[in-house]
Amino acid sequence: MNEIRVRFAPSPTGFLHVGGARTAIFNWLYARNKNGKFLLRIEDTDPERSKSELSEQIIRSMNWLGMIADEPIVYQALNIERHKQVALMLLESGNAYRAFETAEELEEQRKIAQRNKVPFKYNRASLNLPEVTIKKYLAEGRPYAVRFRVPEGITEFDDIVHGKTSFKNSDIDDFVIMRSDGSPVYMIAVVVDDYDMKISHIIRGDDHLSNTPKQILMYRALGWNVPEFAHLPMILDEEKKKLSKRRNPVSTEEYKDKGYLPEALFNFLTLLGFAPENNAEVVSKEELIKLFTFERVNKKSAVFDMKKLNWINSEYIRNTDTNELIVIAKGSKYLAENGIDLSKFTDVYISSVIMLMKERLNTLNDLYDFGEYFFKDPENYDEKGIVKYWVAEIKPLFREFSKELENFKHWSLLELEEKLRIFAENRQIKAAQLIHLLRLSVTGKTVSPGIFEVIEIMGKDSTNRRIYNFLQKN
Repeated sequence: MNEIRVRFAPSPTGFLHVGGARTAIFNWLYARNKNGKFLLRIEDTDPERSKSELSEQIIRSMNWLGMIADEPIVYQALNIERHKQVALMLLESGNAYRAFETAEELEEQRKIAQRNKVPFKYNRASLNLPEVTIKKYLAEGRPYAVRFRVPEGITEFDDIVHGKTSFKNSDIDDFVIMRSDGSPVYMIAVVVDDYDMKISHIIRGDDHLSNTPKQILMYRALGWNVPEFAHLPMILDEEKKKLSKRRNPVSTEEYKDKGYLPEALFNFLTLLGFAPENNAEVVSKEELIKLFTFERVNKKSAVFDMKKLNWINSEYIRNTDTNELIVIAKGSKYLAENGIDLSKFTDVYISSVIMLMKERLNTLNDLYDFGEYFFKDPENYDEKGIVKYWVAEIKPLFREFSKELENFKHWSLLELEEKLRIFAENRQIKAAQLIHLLRLSVTGKTVSPGIFEVIEIMGKDSTNRRIYNFLQKN
């Protein structure tokens, strides 16, 4: 098999987890680096847990990250008859057998193992049934599962990340490949689909490592070429625990909603387990494609560092064309949920705001968190700021200065600052006393970018209206 063909195979029983997105990224990068094919398979064979809306969400998240499958998406549920066919092939060849135990009988076996404090392992009772008994059970219509017959010996393979890996077959249960209701299980479905899709390399998380010997045994029993395997390190949170939605945002789409750029999240997730030779941290997709090699993939678990993600995202925001940021901001769910309708503002205005705020933004949601006042008149004013700056001796002077602003004709940063400083000098007060009140009245806050830059962008009418409202309330 000369062509490199990889696949990402999520189950639509939940959103696209960032750990799954990282797996997809490594598959995508490897395919692109080797001029191969990247495929997507939705493993939707669990009818009770699989939901079409979750399939759509996964595909939407994949598209957002820029990973579109090179061939039509495969839906595993459509291949069930093929899975059954292969299970029966294994049965006919003697590599699998019918297991007639009831659920109650298996539960009793589990209880015995528990009492003896040993791992449960099926006792192979059905494997040793006489042929006459099997025929009798079949004639009675007794239900049965189909179990794969694990041979003696050791199953070894060279994992691309971990190196030589081996499992004692004696530790592997004779696992079910078809349930008693005739439905195939994941273990055989994944092997059949990977074979039919001509997958050359299976790149997935370490949590699948224990499945690998079972799948290799099935490949060999069927006489099929075994693909190569690469198992990726797990992703831990900052407390070195498994990522959990109770403690961390783990949905890829949630990061989109939080104002992260897809290129930044892609870059960050790539670095969770992969280290470019030059140790660069802000690396474009094009560069990552060139640099990607499994030789640089770490065997140890990676830590999801939010500070690093925020820093990488801030770098991407600073280096992204402002017009692109405007488009993303206009589609922001967060801004809309907080009552910001950017369609009411011109692109020139939004562009000016973004350019002024860029150095302060970790995410695009910070446009609201740090710059709400650009899009909404303040309704409340920082209480500590009122106490500190709105003092008796300055009140009449600020009112006087506001009158001059109303009549000011040349609304530019330099002239506004010059006018304020001249006014302060003539009244023998510090310019900062007016600047603090100007900021407080216009933004409602005591911290903002340079206030003269702020009011230059806001314009004369908006600035004067806000000062008037402040004076009326205070």
